[in-house]
Amino acid sequence: MLLGLPDFDILFPASVGDAIAMLEEHGEDAKLFAGGSDLLIAMKHKKKLPRFLINIKRIPDLHGIETAPDGTLVIGALATSADIAASGVAAISSGLAEAAQVLGTTQIRNIGTIGGNLGNASPSAEFAPPLLCLEASLTCVGPDGARIIPLDQFFLGPGETSLGPAEVITEIRVPPQAEPIHDTYIKHSLRRMDVAMASAAILLAMDGGKVMRVRIALGAVAPVPFRAKKAEAVLAGQTISEELIGLAAGAATSETTPIDDIRGYAGYRRDVVRDMVASGLRQVLKAAEENEKASV
Repeated sequence: MLLGLPDFDILFPASVGDAIAMLEEHGEDAKLFAGGSDLLIAMKHKKKLPRFLINIKRIPDLHGIETAPDGTLVIGALATSADIAASGVAAISSGLAEAAQVLGTTQIRNIGTIGGNLGNASPSAEFAPPLLCLEASLTCVGPDGARIIPLDQFFLGPGETSLGPAEVITEIRVPPQAEPIHDTYIKHSLRRMDVAMASAAILLAMDGGKVMRVRIALGAVAPVPFRAKKAEAVLAGQTISEELIGLAAGAATSETTPIDDIRGYAGYRRDVVRDMVASGLRQVLKAAEENEKASV
């Protein structure tokens, strides 16, 4: 059965300031609209019933992807997954590029924005794990001006964020990495286009065979995407062995709180996390070791 959209009016702000004013005026009756890949589905299923959609797609200066003079990667909130995949961002983060390449279908990647992916606050948000590993932050603008929200403080629960009611995400900022990194993003789903049943991002920086920095972030296995800090602690400062990989994968699994749903059972999700973290660690470790050998 085809589901129709409820009635709504659509507004077209010319600037971020206009969008903020519209959010203030219409309050809970309004929702920001860009790609709409999540919002329109929620509206069809009557989970969200805004009277006004504020279409921010035409606002200039929110689509860009660039590296600032200090090395910070700045991604406009309206950059699509396809934009990110085609931008050459893989030279900075393989994990971020991989997340962009596996998000939904080709059509979704062409319309879905990174701001919407994060702002929807789904536990399975594709961009969240790699960006958590990169210690990214969001720039948000509201009635009181701009503020920076570290991504690890942004997600409060499924569909809940620390955004104010009239705030707009304008950009995502990835700080320059202090040392060479190797990272990856792994998604497990029934079909490639499906929402993740579980996902993991792994980031590693090595020096002389020892771990200088390790970041492990997980998605779809807790109320919010999160860093698996107990697993990171297993590896910090160590020379990685297969035994340590197993211990870290087990620690990451112990930090999850998955649920049973139509996509998979909680126990299966835990097994998947263990396998993803172990295989991801082997992958980035191999890349780091090859890089160290090449630089000698």
